[in-house]
Amino acid sequence: MASIAATAPILLAGCGLAAAPQPPSLKLPEPVTNLTAVRTGSSVVLHWTMPRRTTDRVTLVGGQRVHICRRVETAPCQSAGDILAMPGKPAEFTDTLPADLTTGSPRLLSYVLELRNHAGKTAGPSNSAFLAAGQAPSSVAGLRAEARVDGVVLHWQKAAVTGGTVLRIHRILITPPKAPKPSEVSGTPPPEEQTLEVDLTAGDPGIALDRGAALDHLWRYTAERVQKQTLETHAVETSGEPGGPVTLDAKDIFPPAVPQGLVAVADEQGKAIDLSWAPDTEPDLAGYAIYRRELSGTSPASPSRHPVAAPSFHDAAVQPGTRYAWSVSALDKDGNESPRSPEVEEELPSQPQP
Repeated sequence: MASIAATAPILLAGCGLAAAPQPPSLKLPEPVTNLTAVRTGSSVVLHWTMPRRTTDRVTLVGGQRVHICRRVETAPCQSAGDILAMPGKPAEFTDTLPADLTTGSPRLLSYVLELRNHAGKTAGPSNSAFLAAGQAPSSVAGLRAEARVDGVVLHWQKAAVTGGTVLRIHRILITPPKAPKPSEVSGTPPPEEQTLEVDLTAGDPGIALDRGAALDHLWRYTAERVQKQTLETHAVETSGEPGGPVTLDAKDIFPPAVPQGLVAVADEQGKAIDLSWAPDTEPDLAGYAIYRRELSGTSPASPSRHPVAAPSFHDAAVQPGTRYAWSVSALDKDGNESPRSPEVEEELPSQPQP
């Protein structure tokens, strides 16, 4: 029994020596695979995600050396800078282009990254990110916004543009309204951020209507001209310096439409006048105000103490033998009131019907 117990550790130790020895890690970070580049004016901003491990699956620790390389067409790659970036984290680098790359005709511009170990070795370059060198579109000047019943109107100074240029508008919701508009209660609220484009192929109009900007919201706008083109099979964009931001409190100060088709008819008993009209279709309609006056008088008064919801009203507070005129206005949830409709006249007979 004692001899068996003594040999067991020796057998177990022998099993531990069966695995082949592992070579030391080269500590080469895995190459970046999601490099992107955006050019605005003379600046190029690169974004990517740093790898978490080396090529032999060892977890990276501490800041990693990143070498950024810039190439114009087929020329040799030139250094654009070096930074340290943490493993597994989003990373960013801004390259300010030299003057000769911000003028002249478009040329293909590309960037790659190399992640280097302590000995300056690399597992290879990242994917390439492509854009264009050359003259950028002009900046957007004089950007302003104003609310209108059907959305937000944007104005800016016109400028000469080349083919393939669009105006890219960025809209951000700053604060939501205190209460949702009726059109949003059962539907989808406006998005907090949205990007719109105006095609400038036929020229720069200097004006655009954003129909998606709901009233009673606080919006912020920026805009830039963007040239879209294809260079050596690569679709690239170049943005000019943005205009703005401009902030607009798009208050609803716009009344509903004037009610149409108002008619007045004495009821069968001859004791009241029934009014009816075509309903308004605004989504934020709150109701209708009724106005009545004696033809011998001048100031109309309302026979209803509160707005009515339906496009009809039964007016029993009239005197037989007196001729009256009625008009109707529409009100919305913000208290905006439309002009009054054209008046209609009617009177009850002096003797009510039996």
